[in-house]
Amino acid sequence: MSGAAELIRIAKAEVGYKEGFANGHWDNTEKYAGQVPGMAWVSAGHYPWCALFVSWAALKSGNNDLFPRTASCAYALDWFRKKGRFSEYPAIGAQVLFGPNGGTHTGIVYAYDSTYVYTVEGNTNTSGSPEGNGVYLRKRARRDASTYGYGLPKFPEGVTTADPALKGKSGFTYAAKADGPAAKHAAPKAGLKKVIVKSGMTLSSIALAAGVTLASLLTANPSLKNPDKIQPGQTITVPAKPSPTATKKPASKPSAKPTKSATAKATPKATSTKPSCK
Repeated sequence: MSGAAELIRIAKAEVGYKEGFANGHWDNTEKYAGQVPGMAWVSAGHYPWCALFVSWAALKSGNNDLFPRTASCAYALDWFRKKGRFSEYPAIGAQVLFGPNGGTHTGIVYAYDSTYVYTVEGNTNTSGSPEGNGVYLRKRARRDASTYGYGLPKFPEGVTTADPALKGKSGFTYAAKADGPAAKHAAPKAGLKKVIVKSGMTLSSIALAAGVTLASLLTANPSLKNPDKIQPGQTITVPAKPSPTATKKPASKPSAKPTKSATAKATPKATSTKPSCK
C-alpha cells in the first residue's frame, strides 16, 4: 500500500523514538540513515535528520518516488518547485518546510484546519526546535512566519489540499480543513501498551517483565531492525500478555449398566462435562 494514509501511518508509528545520547547530550545518531540507500553518512556525521526522516517514511510507505531523497530541506523545496508541486497551502501527506527560506526544518502533514497544521516531525522536541532529539507530533500555526510552504506529493489517490487555486483540478481535492486518511490496518490492537526504554533495559528484559515472548515483542515493533540495539528514551510497543488457554475436561464415561433388581431403578448415563470458561 502506498499513498498518504500509509505515509502517515508509518511516520506516526515512530513518535516517541529518540536519537542517540552520549557524553551527556543528544548526538544526532539515529536508525533511519542506515535504512535509506546512500544516506548512511547522515548518522555517521551526526547531521540533522528531519529531512532524512521524511525520506525514510516515504521509502517505507511505498512513496519513494514521490519525495526527494535528501537530508537537506532546501533541496527538498527545490525538488518540489521544479516539479510544479509547491504550495503555500497545506495538504494531507505534504512535506511542510519551515524557516525564512524553507530550509530550516521539515515534517509531514497529517491534518490541518483554518488556523493550524498538524505534523509528524523528526529531529524536533516538545518546543518545536529544528534541532531536537526525536520524533514528535507537532501543532503549528499556519500563518506563522516560520511556516514557509508545502511540497505536494503526487499520490495515486490524489491530494487533499487547502489551496483554492487547485480547486477542481485533476489530482486534487479542495478542503478548507482535513484529517489524514487512516490506513485500514492502522487501528491499534487491543491490549497494546507502550514502554519507554531506560538505561540497562533490553528487549529480553522487557519481554520477561511483560510476560510475553521475545518473538511477539519483535512482531509488535517491526521498525526494530536490530533487537540488540535499543536506546534510552526509545518507545517499545508491548503486546498483551496471552490469556491462559481453557483446559477441556474429558467427557465422563457412561457408568456401567446397573444390575437389574425388583426394587432398584436403572442408573441414568452420566452426561459429558462442558469445559469451564475463564
